[in-house]
Amino acid sequence: MPDQKESGEKLAGRLYATLRVLKFIADPVRSPKPTVRDEFKDKDSPRQRIQALELDLFEDLVTAVQKGRHAKAMAEVFGTLHAVVPLRHGALQDNLGKPELAEFNAGYRAQLGILKEALPKLLD
Repeated sequence: MPDQKESGEKLAGRLYATLRVLKFIADPVRSPKPTVRDEFKDKDSPRQRIQALELDLFEDLVTAVQKGRHAKAMAEVFGTLHAVVPLRHGALQDNLGKPELAEFNAGYRAQLGILKEALPKLLD
């Protein structure tokens, strides 16, 4: 089980960053490259943000691997998932107020920094 020292909202931001990177790897033509300059200001929930990615893990990722797109990068990103899923359901479900949104953004940027370090050619 992951060590949950960060707030649920920060972990939700990390999860969202991870899934955005997966979506970008799977479909770089239709998915904008995630950057640390991204700033989220709406009060919607992390779950709504994740659903808006329309990530079909099976179709998108299998197709990407079959086409030879960054299979090693996907493995690296998948390897981080265990540490970024919040244990508290509300951290994904609840609408984000200002303090929670700040935590979400901090988690998003922190996770992108980790993934950028692991995948410098992909996430320059």
